[in-house]
Amino acid sequence: MNSSDALEEGARFRSLIGNFLSKYASQHRLRSDLTNQVDRAAIPILAGSGMSIEEETQFVERCRNFQRGLFDAGLGWITGPTDLGGGAFPQEYESKLRTELSGQGFPDDSLIRTGTQVIGPTLLRMGTDHIRQQHLPKIHRGDDLVCQLFSEPDAGSDLANIKTVADEVAGGWKITGQKVWSSGSVHSDLGMCVARTERGSSRHAGLSVFLIDMSVPGVEVRKIRQMTGGAEFCEVFLTDVFVDLDHLIGEVGQGWKIVTDVLMNERSSIGGELLPAVEMLERLQNLYLNLSTSDAAIRDALAKVIINYRVSQMLTSRLKSKYGENEAPGPELAMTKLSITNVMMEMSSVASMLLGAKLIADNGEVGTYTWSEFVLGVPGIRIGGGTDEVLKNGIGERVLGLARQ
Repeated sequence: MNSSDALEEGARFRSLIGNFLSKYASQHRLRSDLTNQVDRAAIPILAGSGMSIEEETQFVERCRNFQRGLFDAGLGWITGPTDLGGGAFPQEYESKLRTELSGQGFPDDSLIRTGTQVIGPTLLRMGTDHIRQQHLPKIHRGDDLVCQLFSEPDAGSDLANIKTVADEVAGGWKITGQKVWSSGSVHSDLGMCVARTERGSSRHAGLSVFLIDMSVPGVEVRKIRQMTGGAEFCEVFLTDVFVDLDHLIGEVGQGWKIVTDVLMNERSSIGGELLPAVEMLERLQNLYLNLSTSDAAIRDALAKVIINYRVSQMLTSRLKSKYGENEAPGPELAMTKLSITNVMMEMSSVASMLLGAKLIADNGEVGTYTWSEFVLGVPGIRIGGGTDEVLKNGIGERVLGLARQ
């Protein structure tokens, strides 16, 4: 791209941003007074503690409407192909868009992100024309929320140990099994489900992937309440769920490469989105300044957090810059998730050392008890999107070339 094309592209982007903010900003902001924010140190997750069912439902609808506004303004799928409603901008414009919108009180997009950043890229690369044309625009507009139906009670870290089966019937397939730890599935319209289409097969062989309508008979979703008070994870029971032939993704028995592609997208997305906002790091520093009694151990731990936070930012930026448009991410991106998880664990440790009992006993002191949700939620980050141990094994074997154990 020459300089004149780049200038034209930048002008088009600024015009779309300006039009969106002038038309939709007041409609979609959750807060009109951004200086009056609730003092809450939470991991960016779907359902925070204390949300009633009604509040959660309203939040989900706000997220959908916000995404619809973005999409209709030409910003909902900024890198996507124009024939599917995308903006055809280069990858770096995603971060530019996020920077433009951050801090303005818009809904968190974690509900939408599984569809747009984890499952969507795989559907674009490997889905049929029918799936791409029928579902990808709806996914990026927020009309179709999507969840992963991968993990099972006996197939979490060992994902190849899938027991869910899909039997071929007239016009499609019938799927029966149980899935667990499916983020956001209670609100999802679609689920990407991996099932065993060859009875008697084992491990990576005989697996296929389907796109399931979550509203059809035979799908039952139950929430799993967490110690944070949130319940964004669910277990999903599938009983003779019919899926038509058009919603098989890829070829029969070749599902593992699709699963791998999705997992790489997920780890890339987690690495790019999970790092807490810099405002949270500043809040932790202010907590130290207000509460510390010149404790050298806490000071050193905080310094380590600040250094590793910046290293995580640079690592994520460097690894992501290796990939072009619609290019599948590689196994080395698991390092970003590990790095960010470590930073969050270190932040949690410093907050705990500073606050002591104030962390779990709400005495009304501003900026203390509000860290409890963060501290309680961090251990789950070490599991979601691949456990630390699984990611380290993958890096060792697929990046460093070490022998499998």
